[in-house]
This record gives sequence, C-alpha cells and structure tokens, in this order.
Amino acid sequence: MARCLFELKYVSEALECLDDFKGRFPEQAHSSACDSLDKDIKAALFAKNESEDKKANSSVRFHSFSRKESIPDDERLLRECSLDYKHRYCGHCNTTTDIKEANFFGSKGQYIVSGSDDGSFFIWEKETTNLVRILQGDESIVNCLQPHPSYCFLATSGIDPVVRLWTPRPEMECENVRIVEDMESAAQANQRRMNADPLEVMLLHMGYRITGLRGVGSEGSDDESSSDGQVQCRPS
Repeated sequence: MARCLFELKYVSEALECLDDFKGRFPEQAHSSACDSLDKDIKAALFAKNESEDKKANSSVRFHSFSRKESIPDDERLLRECSLDYKHRYCGHCNTTTDIKEANFFGSKGQYIVSGSDDGSFFIWEKETTNLVRILQGDESIVNCLQPHPSYCFLATSGIDPVVRLWTPRPEMECENVRIVEDMESAAQANQRRMNADPLEVMLLHMGYRITGLRGVGSEGSDDESSSDGQVQCRPS
C-alpha cells in the first residue's frame, strides 16, 4: 500500500503508511524492499519541500491550495482511520506467480475466494475470516476467479488450458472428488511453502525431501509430527 501511495504522489501518506507497517512488522522493517522504499519516499519529500520553498520566495504572489485543503472532510477522516488491512485470510500460497486474484463471492459478498499455488482455491467467511471450503481447481495453479454478477456461478482458471465453472450441486448427488477434506493440513502445507527458502521449494519440486515442507515420514516420531504442524501464519 505504501508503494501504491508513493506512485500516486501521496508522498506524506506513503511515509505514514510505511512507518505504520514497520511498527506492525518489525521483522520486515530492515528488509531491502522497505529500505529502498523509505529512501525513495524521503527523497521525494525533500524534492517537494525544496520546490515549495522556491515558490514561497518567488516575487509572484498567488494563492495555492495544498493537497490537504482540497481533500473533503469525510475523505480525510477515512484516511486518518485507515489501516493496511482490516481482515487477514490465511491458508493459500502465492510464491510461484505474480498475483493470485481474490474476489468477493456470495449473494451479499459474504465470502472471499482466492487461488493458490497448490492448484486449489480457498473460500473464507468475510467477517469471521474462517476457512470454510477448499476445492481442487487446477492440476497446477489457480490464478483467476470471477463470480457471476447475478447467478451462483464461479469461473476459475489457472495453468490448465480450460476455464472451469462452479455451481452448487444437489445434496443427494455422489461425492464431490474435488473437495479437499483435510483443510488444516492443506493450509499448513501452504504456509510452510510461503515461509520456505525458494531453493528448498525448488529442491522439493525436484523430488528431494525437505524437513518442514513435507509430512514426517514413517520413521518420524509423534513429537516431530506435532512440532511440524506449528506454522507461523504469513499473509500473502
């Protein structure tokens, strides 16, 4: 968000947003991305202040409205009360492609849907952030999800050369093989991928067993299995 504000020339707001982010996530405060953005914002602020000083010293007198003066009161209040996010939805994985599309779903937008690198798409309750369903939507990756504006249809696409349409099925129909029953294990596996080193993920895809990325083997103990499941949740 701070980068977006900076690109939109909201330099002061970008600095406030970045400072708030550093306070909430101190482990990321000294990352290369944060340091680079911090330098860009401060350089832009310096250039802006220097330009304003030159205008003030000019012999030409004119009345200029500042950005804050031109912002309506209700918009200013929303900005002052804004945060990076209100809810966080965890469980999916996004490390392979640039973006995983997230969308509102349901007659009143009461659900959030998003794709994942494991070929599934996830459905959460918007208000509670609870994960309610995982469905296998692609053999590789689900990138895009679009709900129908008036009917209960959801279109998904990914690496497979097809677009899939999803709609509720009759309750008496046979079992849906695309439902991922063990949602907790799927979410934990994705969070391990998100926190893993990219080299480890590459080795895993090549067939190497990386501790913490795959389940404990037959020789592993129960203690190892239980500790393996404790994964720090990371937002995508």
